[in-house]
Amino acid sequence: MKQTLILLTLSGLLLSGNATAADNVTGDEMSADDVIAKFIEARGGREAWDKVTTAKMTGVMSMPSQGMEFPLQLEMKRPSMVRFQATFQGMDMVQAYDGTTGWAIMPMMGKPDPEEMADDQLKQILDQADFDGALVDYDKKGHSVELLGKEDVDGTEAYKLKITKKNGDIINSFIGTENFIEFRQQSKQDMQGVEVDVTTDLSDYKEVDGILLPHSMSISMGGPAMQVITITEVELGADISDDRFTMPAKAEKPSEGATE
Repeated sequence: MKQTLILLTLSGLLLSGNATAADNVTGDEMSADDVIAKFIEARGGREAWDKVTTAKMTGVMSMPSQGMEFPLQLEMKRPSMVRFQATFQGMDMVQAYDGTTGWAIMPMMGKPDPEEMADDQLKQILDQADFDGALVDYDKKGHSVELLGKEDVDGTEAYKLKITKKNGDIINSFIGTENFIEFRQQSKQDMQGVEVDVTTDLSDYKEVDGILLPHSMSISMGGPAMQVITITEVELGADISDDRFTMPAKAEKPSEGATE
């Protein structure tokens, strides 16, 4: 299992926006900020999102092609802390960022002790640590957003937003023209030195404390879904200690010849 896949799109659960209301703008008059404003409104509103300081999500990740399924948990805390944990064959794999340091525990890859992330892994988790997502205050973050018009996506008409991040990465976001809900993201990811196209479909939206969240995410790379994430429970405002995101010390190994 490539750990670069594990965190893909989970930040899609907590996207908001930074535009102002666009109640009186419709059709071809829409700008990128107008679409974002409608999107924010459809998902509960900026005021409601700003009140959320922590989030804890539990669910299941499946890999259909390999017939595997395992439980997962995602914890987030403002301003920029995130922890992802999944259990596979009795082993806990963890990826986390405490606002300064990104670290991981990957026993199935022969790394049972916590280790700081390499640069490419750190880049991915920094995206996850952005609590509100790339659309929130995108200009202050150095990103840009362009409305590329409308596009038919598997029979659904959508506004296509091109998000160019400060680091040069590009994400295409598809937002329904009728309900203003984001249902697809497309991006390019570096997988072991090879750039691949990644599509994430977001669905099964449910209201949680007045906020609308997708509870199903399907990740594919030009073919059938490689990963399907199903969220079964969401707790907003959960009591989460900062220690949850801090890299633990490595367990001391007994010296040779030591006795109990």
